[in-house]
Amino acid sequence: MGTSAEGEDRDRHNSHSRGFSVPWIRSRLLTSLILGIAVFVGLWLTVTPDDVTARGVQLALGAVAVAGVMVSSRLPVLAVIVTAAATACAWLLGVTADPFVLTGFAVFRLAEARGGRRFPWWMFAGALVVVVASAIFGAEGAEDRFRGMLLSALVLSVAWVLGVRTREVRSEAAARSRAEERFRLARDVHDVLSHSLGTIGVQAGVAAHVTTLGTDELREVLRGVESGARSSLSELKALLQRERADIDVDDVASSPLSAALAGIARNAENAGVAVRLDAEEAIDVLPADVRTTVLRIVQEAVTNVIRHAAASSVVVTLDVSSETVAVSVEDDGQGSQGGIRPGHGLMGMHERVELLDGTLEIASSASGFRVSAALPLQGPPVGGRG
Repeated sequence: MGTSAEGEDRDRHNSHSRGFSVPWIRSRLLTSLILGIAVFVGLWLTVTPDDVTARGVQLALGAVAVAGVMVSSRLPVLAVIVTAAATACAWLLGVTADPFVLTGFAVFRLAEARGGRRFPWWMFAGALVVVVASAIFGAEGAEDRFRGMLLSALVLSVAWVLGVRTREVRSEAAARSRAEERFRLARDVHDVLSHSLGTIGVQAGVAAHVTTLGTDELREVLRGVESGARSSLSELKALLQRERADIDVDDVASSPLSAALAGIARNAENAGVAVRLDAEEAIDVLPADVRTTVLRIVQEAVTNVIRHAAASSVVVTLDVSSETVAVSVEDDGQGSQGGIRPGHGLMGMHERVELLDGTLEIASSASGFRVSAALPLQGPPVGGRG
């Protein structure tokens, strides 16, 4: 069993320990019971034994086989052995027409839980021995025995392959989920820290290089630095608490968007960039995922203006219609020299906009830099937090 399989088992165990184990076990037991009874009624009881004693043996072996299927989720190896032994004995006595379907279900569960290879030789060798022995010594004729042997081998082989494939699909899905979670966390951490730390850096640089600042002005700069640091730490703490508690709630989305945008404008003005905010009151009643995306776009765009644009002013425009929200952030700086080089911030904006099935345009010229996005209000559901 490989590392990915072990990781999946750990993930499954962790999910059970968080409270999912009881419903999961009940669901699997119910599925096993329904399948076991259906196969027993359709492929066992339809075979009429010669006498009452044989009927009793048939019922006993069928009950053992069904019981084996019932434990296949927790004890798949034991389930394979029990169901195979009971079915083989029933074939020898001619009291079943089951082509090892119950055993195949147990084999599927074994492969789903522990299978590492699509075609393990030991599995097929054991299955072949059981099937051939049952066919040779069975009560039916030669033609029926051969047909039963082929069908049983097919059932067991397909069950194993499907089980292994199911395991691989789940492992791949878990790996994709972990990768998406890492990207999302990296994007959130960048968005939380980039704006405040960028503003702090500019303010500290101004205080360090402007020698004409008086005591009161210096104190004001330091208060701005302190406020930005506290805000950044508070938001980062909230983010980490959500991650630890696995809560799908965004504190940013739960607060008024207009207030958050006003805070971004104040920080920019403290760093020496005048901000004109042109937004409608309707922005505070937008869907939570849209509000979060709008805020992060404006936050990242204004941060880039403060750090890179050498601009004196920036205009933030939000236009809400019945179908879309248009966001525009445009500065009067020097633009991007040598073309736009996307970093983590721009990639994060693209990812957030794509999650909402929106569009993002970034343009640079000698007169400044412009970021514009259009977000649909009835887009596809977002796969995860914003």
